[in-house]
Amino acid sequence: MSVFILEDDAIQAEKLKRMIKETCQKHHIEDGSVFSTSKGERIIERIAHSSGNNIYFLDIEIKNEEQKGFKVAQDIREVDERGIIVFITTHSEFAPISYQYMVSALTFIDKHLNQETLYARIEKCLLKYKQSNQGFAPVDDFILENTHATIRVPFADIEYVMTAEPHRLELMTANRVIRFYGKLKEVEDRDERLIRCHQSYVVNVEKIVELNMKEKVVVLTNEARVPVSRRLFKKVSTKWQHYLSGNGGLHAND
Repeated sequence: MSVFILEDDAIQAEKLKRMIKETCQKHHIEDGSVFSTSKGERIIERIAHSSGNNIYFLDIEIKNEEQKGFKVAQDIREVDERGIIVFITTHSEFAPISYQYMVSALTFIDKHLNQETLYARIEKCLLKYKQSNQGFAPVDDFILENTHATIRVPFADIEYVMTAEPHRLELMTANRVIRFYGKLKEVEDRDERLIRCHQSYVVNVEKIVELNMKEKVVVLTNEARVPVSRRLFKKVSTKWQHYLSGNGGLHAND
């Protein structure tokens, strides 16, 4: 479990973190981390390193931007469709317009509530989270940990990984790019479905829809074209054909 808080008042943020920790302990909810910030982009960056089993408590007004929390919620939905979003704010009057942002928020909580009621509302949200995630187990995640980064991404989302610059990699999914420090060999060794096709590229064999011998490229499900070196072409072809023999339906292009 990862909890994200968007709040620009340090006292309010600490108060909310304390309530969350106490509630998790009371109801035996595993709380992996509670991350608080006043910058929405920092939440988006950290989602890539979470398990994908997240709950977000977002203030609506951040640094005098009245509807900043709504915009951050939209950004969250771009990369996390199943996370639970809760707006905790002094602007409960904005509740009726939240549907315009189409972020499927669980509820609104008014900061002006007394301590007991506020705690009860937070508790209710966390219990809803616990209920909705009973049995959740990301059994097929790509996980890479080294001295510089910890990356965790559903394997089914990975298209390919490339070297962007020395010791810096970019992991490509259909809708985002995850940048981190590491070596391509580390990625290649993590799973047999990840295969080196070029000095600077590792590709997810499950995402290949075409292997073009003439152009020396693989075409992926997101229509990306990734180069294949002459030296590695046979290895990639053999690996892909082996995958097809168990899954069928795709084709090679001579």
